[in-house]
This record gives sequence, C-alpha cells and structure tokens, in this order.
Amino acid sequence: MKKISLLAIVVLFASSCMQQQHPDYAKNLETAKKLFQLHELEDYDGQAALISKDIVAETSLYGSEKMGYDEFMANIKGYHMAFDNVKYTPEVWLPGSDTLGNLNGSVRTYGVWTGTQVQTKKELSLKGYWYFGFDEDGLLNAQGDYFDFGGMVDAVYPKNLVIVSLDIKEGKLDNVLEILNSEGGLPTTRAYEGCLSLEMTINENSNTIWVVGEWATNDHYAAYLKWRQTEDTVIGAMVPFLKGGADGINIVHPNTGYQSF
Repeated sequence: MKKISLLAIVVLFASSCMQQQHPDYAKNLETAKKLFQLHELEDYDGQAALISKDIVAETSLYGSEKMGYDEFMANIKGYHMAFDNVKYTPEVWLPGSDTLGNLNGSVRTYGVWTGTQVQTKKELSLKGYWYFGFDEDGLLNAQGDYFDFGGMVDAVYPKNLVIVSLDIKEGKLDNVLEILNSEGGLPTTRAYEGCLSLEMTINENSNTIWVVGEWATNDHYAAYLKWRQTEDTVIGAMVPFLKGGADGINIVHPNTGYQSF
C-alpha cells in the first residue's frame, strides 16, 4: 500500500512539473519583455511589429471598454508622448493560464513603471499588474493593465480644471438644484466625452453653487460647452432662477500654467 501511495505521489509530482511550463511560454516571455523594452525606447514601430491586428486589450481607465488594434496603438503612442525616461522594473514574471487553470503560454508580470511626465515634470512610480496573450504566430493578441489609473493622473498629469459658479436668486436654490441633479443635468455632464471628474458644492448663505470639473483637454470642454449653449435646454431652464439671468453664470476656464504643490 505504501509503495502504491509513493508511486502516486511521484506521478502527481511529475505531472505538476510538466504543468510548470507550456511549450510556448519561453518564447512568449521573451516577446513580452521585448515589448516592455521597446516601450522604454519609445519604439512605436518595433512594438507594432509584435502586435496582432486582432488584439483585444483592456485598460485601467474606469468604465472603459475593451480596445481593438487602432485604439491600443493610439494608447501606446499617448504614453510615449506623455512620459520621458520610462522604465519597467519587474517584481516577477509568471506563466498565465486559461479559465480552467491550464497553462496556455500567456505571460503575467507584477512590477513598477517609473518615468517623468513631460508637462508637469513630476516623477511617476506606478505599481501594477499586466497580462499578455499570444496567437499561434507569437504575436500579442490580448493584453490587460491593472493599476490605479486615477491615482496616476492625480499624481503626475496636468489638470484641465473648469470652475463654474451660479449666483442664484433668493428662494430659488432648490429650483436650480433640481435641474442640476436631473438626468439631463450634471449626470449628463459627467458622462460627456472628456469629463474626468465632476464635483458640486453649495453655499446656502450666499445662494451660490460651484461646479468643479476636470477635463481630458480644453477642446473636450469647449465642445461640451458649445453643445450646452446651442443644442441643449438645461442652461436656458436655469437662467430665470439666476441673479442677472445668464450673467449669473461665471465660468473660470484656465488653459495654461497648471501647477500643483
């Protein structure tokens, strides 16, 4: 009985060892490392040569959808433009598996990206997890990022802030709040393309509302404002409740010189 048990242990151990390595893992690991090295060199064409046109990629951006090839390559170029001296320091490289836990030749890694944001000169130190899948030709056809995207933006990126104050007539605060909180009000603003965050605060003593938004670019905000002014009805609905009518809306929209301390 002991001999049978020992044999079973040996078989299980041998099977486990066989599972430690997928036949494609070693070459896919080298490709994944090469992609990171090319990213450090900002070698866009070199990266493109290792990426399948059928790639499906995921980003850490909240609420984002999966990306195809064109969006993925644009994302790569965006990072090249946004950072200098980027470098990846891996904590570990690991084999990946399918949904059943079977090794499938994919690659995972945990580590830290460092670099300098070109506009703010702030230093990046980004911990994260990344996975890479490959097709039969060894090209990258699946990739995912898992890291604190919002934290990275807050830490190193410039901000395109827009501050709007609303001076409201006495007794009309609730009317304006009802409009802002309606489906077509601030929820629509937050969902508009390029709006990264939106906050509202109220001073009941002065009958004033402040709305602070952060936008991906000034052009995104300009497009949004044009839509509100020419095609939408929310501003028009608020005007009768504001001091001085439309003059009760004050927009501070800086477009240069952002600093954080």
